Amino acid sequence: MLSISFGPIAVSVSLLITTVGIIIFWILSHWLLHNKPPHAQALNGIFKAVVAGFIIARIGFIIKLWPAYQEQWWQIVNVRDGGFIPYYGWLAGIVVLIASSRGKKAISKTYLQASISALCVILPLKIAVHWYSSDVTIPQIPVREKNGTLVNLQTYIGKPIVINYWASWCPPCRREMPVLQAAQKHHSSMSFLFINQGEDHIAAERFLASEDLHLNNIFYDPASQLSRASGAAGLPTTLFFDASGKLIASHMGELSNASLSHYLQLFKANESLTKEKP
Repeated sequence: MLSISFGPIAVSVSLLITTVGIIIFWILSHWLLHNKPPHAQALNGIFKAVVAGFIIARIGFIIKLWPAYQEQWWQIVNVRDGGFIPYYGWLAGIVVLIASSRGKKAISKTYLQASISALCVILPLKIAVHWYSSDVTIPQIPVREKNGTLVNLQTYIGKPIVINYWASWCPPCRREMPVLQAAQKHHSSMSFLFINQGEDHIAAERFLASEDLHLNNIFYDPASQLSRASGAAGLPTTLFFDASGKLIASHMGELSNASLSHYLQLFKANESLTKEKP
């Protein structure tokens, strides 16, 4: 499962696990120091660590993808694109916790106990998600072209594939379409497949025409079977498969030029690793 739906709200599993870990850490710290003098100071340190982690993870991403921001610098503050480097954020948060608890034995002990407990919960979840993702491949359920012709997506295996699940009523889907259109134009070595979920082709074609979008490989899945089969509970969701049809990354939510560039770079990294294998 790549994302989970809570009523009208869908959240990526990776983000949900991270959030659960932080909440567990905060609750345990609060409980272990309840009614003790360093209580407020410890919770303040956690708040600073979370804020620092968020900011550093974003800054690290911006620096790494700086060329993608040159023409659209205002996208720097568009955190809806999910542009973060988690490892930088975790490292920054740990540094802040260590600094805020320096010389305070009770707080340091509490942070350590809460960290171990949180890790015992989120690590198995992370491993389970990784195992699930490693088994996700190109869906075998056929999709339709606007004329009704059935298409098997397996026929696109042979080069990197980007599958985008979208709908015309979805605001983030509408905002990211120009980004994906530009990528399809400039990356001919990859196959970009746009699979409309839950709509008839008339509504989708009307939207594309109104926005002057010219996309190749537009398919229709009126029953939304493919997104469910892929474990995607929300729109938009974009899946990145290597040339053999194996999932290497997924993104739920709006893509910006920077976040899409980040994922496309994974194709090069994955190709290099494949070549190095004997």
